[in-house]
Amino acid sequence: MIGYALALIAAIISNRVKFLTISGSIAQFFLAGMIFGLGGIKWTVPILTFFLTSSILSKIRKRKNILAENYFEKSDERDYLQVLANGGIGGVLIIIAQFYRPELLFSIYVSSISAVCADTWATEIGNINKQVTVNILSFRKVGQGTSGGISILGTTSAVIGAVIIPLSSLSWASSNLVYFIVFTSTSGFLGNLADSILGASFQAQFKCDICNKITEKKKHCGKMATIKKGYSWINNDFVNFAASISGCIFYILFNVLLKV
Repeated sequence: MIGYALALIAAIISNRVKFLTISGSIAQFFLAGMIFGLGGIKWTVPILTFFLTSSILSKIRKRKNILAENYFEKSDERDYLQVLANGGIGGVLIIIAQFYRPELLFSIYVSSISAVCADTWATEIGNINKQVTVNILSFRKVGQGTSGGISILGTTSAVIGAVIIPLSSLSWASSNLVYFIVFTSTSGFLGNLADSILGASFQAQFKCDICNKITEKKKHCGKMATIKKGYSWINNDFVNFAASISGCIFYILFNVLLKV
C-alpha cells in the first residue's frame, strides 16, 4: 500500500511537470507501485535514476534543439507505451524475484535499466547540438536523430548513461563491486548498441511527401507519410523494448560464460 501511495504521488507530479502524458502516468502508477511495493528502495533507485535524469535531459534537448521534434515519433512527454517499453521488463523481473534467485535477477534488472538509460542519454544529449552523425552499420553520414545514427557525443553519453545506473545500485550489489559495475554497465551499453543496429536495419522510417523530410512519424505535415525503409510495426517503442531485453540477455550470457 505504501508502494502504490508513493507511485500515485510520483505519477501525479510527473504529469503536472509534463514528464508523462495521462496514459503514461497511469502506466507509471501500476508499474512503479509494483516495483516500489515488492522491491523497496533497492529496486526503486535504479529506475527512478533513469526516469528523472532522462526526463530532465529530454526537456533540455527540446529547449536547445526543437527541430529534432520533426524527426522523433513522440514528444518529450512519455506515454504508456514508452513507460512499458523502458520499464515493463523490470515489472516482470520483480515478480520472478519473489520466487527465484533475487540477487541474480536484481543484476539482470540493473542491466536492463542500464540499457534503456544508455539509449536515452545517447539520443537526448547527442541531439542537443549539431553533431556529425553516421549510420552504425554503414558509417555513412545521416541526418541527426535518424534511427541507427551514432555520434561521438551520443556514444560517450551512452557510456555514461550505462554506468550511472549500476553506480546508483552499488549499495545493494551482492557480488564483487567491480564485477557488478563492469558487467551490468557493459550489458547496458551493448543493449544500447543492439538498439541502434535494430534502428538502422529494421525500424520504420517515413518520408513526408510535403516537405520531403525523413521522419519516424507516420503522419507529417498533416498527411500520411510514405514508408521509406524498415517495417511499419517496428517503431521506437519496439526498439526500446528490444534494448531493455538485450541488456538482460547480455548479462545472462556474462553470468553463464564467466560466472560473474
